[in-house]
Amino acid sequence: GLVGSEMCIRDRINPHETEAFDFLYNFVHKHAEGVYYLTFQDGVQISAEYDTDYETDNGIDIDDDGYEEYIAIVFKNTANNTLFEVTCFSFPTKVIYNGKRII
Repeated sequence: GLVGSEMCIRDRINPHETEAFDFLYNFVHKHAEGVYYLTFQDGVQISAEYDTDYETDNGIDIDDDGYEEYIAIVFKNTANNTLFEVTCFSFPTKVIYNGKRII
């Protein structure tokens, strides 16, 4: 059976969830403390702390062809304390944790 965050291999619920996404998902569970520096495709850089994660979807009807489920990893922006989601659709190009690049 599954043992919470000890489970290293999980079933991907969305084909867009890459190995890098799986790596970050597992990493934040092992390193819940500390500051992450995330850089996104558009150049935005955010200093953040891991908050939580959950399964979510794109908000359209489950019977629609375009329906997608995915994991959201939630971080808290340390500059303004706002929460934001990292998903397979909004994945950072670079992640630094405690001064070491992990992605």
